[in-house]
Amino acid sequence: MKTTWKLLLPILAMLTLAACSGNVPQHTALPGSTLSTEASLPTGTSGSDRIAPQDLLVIDVFKVPDLSKEVRVDDNGNITLALIGTVRAQGLSASQLEKQIAARLEKDYMHNPQVNVMVRESTASRVTVSGAVNRPGVYPLAGDTTVTQAIALAEGLSRLAVKDKVTVFRNGKPYTVALEDVSLGKVADPMVMAGDKIQVHTSATKEAVADYGGVGGLLSPFGLFR
Repeated sequence: MKTTWKLLLPILAMLTLAACSGNVPQHTALPGSTLSTEASLPTGTSGSDRIAPQDLLVIDVFKVPDLSKEVRVDDNGNITLALIGTVRAQGLSASQLEKQIAARLEKDYMHNPQVNVMVRESTASRVTVSGAVNRPGVYPLAGDTTVTQAIALAEGLSRLAVKDKVTVFRNGKPYTVALEDVSLGKVADPMVMAGDKIQVHTSATKEAVADYGGVGGLLSPFGLFR
């Protein structure tokens, strides 16, 4: 038994050092993530407000179902609609495209058409999620997306993640988001913006335990010699 504890002591010391060295760096809180008296979520859009090639749009013309459809912007930046044909969409905001479609319809076909355009998939607006997630990668933003929703796109946190904090890099500046506080409703879940990079930190303690086969492996005499 004395021999076993002699072997365990260096490992336990290593885990203690790993816990100390695994502290997450502290940064400024991400705008919109602090607690307000009304606990209101931040407003605004996550991605660019300009339509780009390959964006998927939802066009809705009030009381005209035949003109309401999903349409993808082609590589030349155009969409094609019934009655009015080709419409230039690239570089316009959704509201600008609404006005352009309405003007074309009003010119020859109907009085005061009510047109609504929504960007369902924005290929130009992407967020990078890396670190201790199950599927790191670059993901498109479809409308307003929060930090936790962006992490969900990467199939959630891995078992090695530090769950209380992540770092969001925006325009080169790091911000801290306290995921634990978000999940408890203590702070708002902030919106991500196009170009954000989300880094989920890895726990050095969890890594060390995993390397030695878990706590059970550490305490087992056989686990010591794996």
